[in-house]
Amino acid sequence: MKILITDAFCSANRGDAAILDGIVSGLTRRLPGVELLVTSHFPALTQRFHGADHCVSAIDDRDVVATMRAIDAADLVVGCGGSYLHDTYALNLHPRLATIHACARAGRPFAVFAQSIGPLDSPLSRTAARNALDDAAWILVRDEASARVVNALGVRAPIEVGVDAAVGGGSQDWLAAPRARNEVPVLGVPVLGVPVLGVTVRGWHFPGLEDAPRLQDQYERAVAAACDAWVQRTGGRVRFLSNCTALGGYAQDDRVAARRVAARMTSAAEVVEDIDLDFRAVRAQAAACDLFLGTRMHSLIFATTAGVPAVGVAYEFKTGEWLEQVGLAGRWCPIEAPVGLTEQLLRAWDEREAMHDALRERIPAQIERAESQLDTLAALARGTRPAPAPRAAVGRAGWDQETWRYDRPHRRLRAVADAVVSESSGGRMLDLGCSSGLLGRMVGPRWDYTGVDMAPSVARDELGFRIRTAAIDAPWPVDGEFDVVTASGALEYADDLTDVLRRARACLRPGGLAVVTLFNLAHVSRGPRSQRHPTWRFTHRPDELILTLRELGLPPTRIFASSAGNGPAPGVDAETPTDLDRSGAVQLALPQLLRIAHHIVLVCRAGAQQPGPSAVAALAATGPLIDAMRMAVGIAREAPWSARAWADLSALWKRAGDESQTLACAERAAALDPNRPV
Repeated sequence: MKILITDAFCSANRGDAAILDGIVSGLTRRLPGVELLVTSHFPALTQRFHGADHCVSAIDDRDVVATMRAIDAADLVVGCGGSYLHDTYALNLHPRLATIHACARAGRPFAVFAQSIGPLDSPLSRTAARNALDDAAWILVRDEASARVVNALGVRAPIEVGVDAAVGGGSQDWLAAPRARNEVPVLGVPVLGVPVLGVTVRGWHFPGLEDAPRLQDQYERAVAAACDAWVQRTGGRVRFLSNCTALGGYAQDDRVAARRVAARMTSAAEVVEDIDLDFRAVRAQAAACDLFLGTRMHSLIFATTAGVPAVGVAYEFKTGEWLEQVGLAGRWCPIEAPVGLTEQLLRAWDEREAMHDALRERIPAQIERAESQLDTLAALARGTRPAPAPRAAVGRAGWDQETWRYDRPHRRLRAVADAVVSESSGGRMLDLGCSSGLLGRMVGPRWDYTGVDMAPSVARDELGFRIRTAAIDAPWPVDGEFDVVTASGALEYADDLTDVLRRARACLRPGGLAVVTLFNLAHVSRGPRSQRHPTWRFTHRPDELILTLRELGLPPTRIFASSAGNGPAPGVDAETPTDLDRSGAVQLALPQLLRIAHHIVLVCRAGAQQPGPSAVAALAATGPLIDAMRMAVGIAREAPWSARAWADLSALWKRAGDESQTLACAERAAALDPNRPV
């Protein structure tokens, strides 16, 4: 088996080296005899740090021909962990994304492994990243912030949140052992028990901000002041470590900034000057400290995975994300505004035992995650692709704030309210995904209104008007039958849309009214690579929704659009009709409506169940093929506007061996919905 690991930039950055070692050692343990090839900007250093232990070979990442040959020969390509898919390194972003495209063209699976992704603020970066990441076999990000970025792009590849690849590479003996005391030279005499503060600093270019030299000077002064205050409080010693040195010509050298900060201090401080220490030695140095003040993210990983309480200075969001993962949330300040750093450091010293206990509780779980994600990577190398991971926990945090955006009588809500008032005379009403319950106010006092929303801030309990807190996928805290059930802009967020509709039907009395909406994935602007809302779960197109409703006993009696047009859907705040609304496009025939309506509004009556796609699939799996075909033909005749019905019929004709009928039905499906893969 051959695996290519790309984008391992330079092992003179000991964080990069620890990441690469975590991947390499993890794969060699799981895949005996595997051949590993690494692309690096400094291949000689990669060979030096990793080749002897794991028989790793390295090539220069600037050698395009060698890289393409390596991709063709690989069984799996792994994008090395780290943080380089973002706008800060814009010149490097697109060549790295091009590697994923090259793997897709060569038919080789590509795994994005344990990376931080974003920010991606420019339209060019977002489009390029989405198009490339769509082709990945698996995307493993190392923090929730990156998951939100990827989900906001609407990427189709399986996405999972894991942990940095360097986690678990060191010894965790501290979990079962008491902390050792440091031996520090004082006036040339070794003194046992003097506390040591480990520190990493770096030069930073402060992207997007003016006057970087002034900001660097401000940051260095803040670190020096914090270190002096800690020495005065504890009588301890400060030791500056370096995650990056100029070994092999690497441009980053933390010793330069460390010398400047040490020179600013009034207290004595040690700067570790060794240029060629490997990452294990640097990790051991961090683990030997009593408290850590880290700017380099991996120095914080080295310290905290050894149980050392730590405070961070964040130059990217990844620092705060790591500290939160290990139970030290908020123990950091931004590098561009290090206000309160001294107070943070002194408080950490005072609370070091509690911080140590938090690490003891959290670190084992992070190590377990690191091992689990390596298991998945090894399985991918053997040919088992990860299934898309549930995304319910990603992007729904802070929904309280999101839900209040819809506290206004926007176009879609007005359309639903009009349908309820015109089609029903009152009674009990259930509103799913109700936001603030504005729909209940709009329809008036004839309805006894119950809303359900996942945001606790909108909960109410008034006479004839109440809002219960629950997600649309969770059990709804309601009792009895309802005369009306509505779901305006809510079905898009359901993990199982069919199950939600089935439960809504069960809540309705016989002949009761249901008014539901769905964003139209068959719209002319919604191509396969178009952006999706980060928390949308659904894949139903409107014709599929109609067939599903019929099958559940909610046949639509009226279908119309809340807005229609060829461009993107108007926003929540948009009050002006689109051009096609003005021209009466909402009155077009159903096949055209299904293509140009931004939102489909369906008015349904609880009635008898009718055959649908799931019944056809069940019959095709268990009964004679001819019976399934008869049912599918009947559905297609009753719903000639449904691309899904014709696609199902095409698949059955293919099983029957009739190529001409297969092609004819497939062409009919494609004509009805050109965005649907047939």
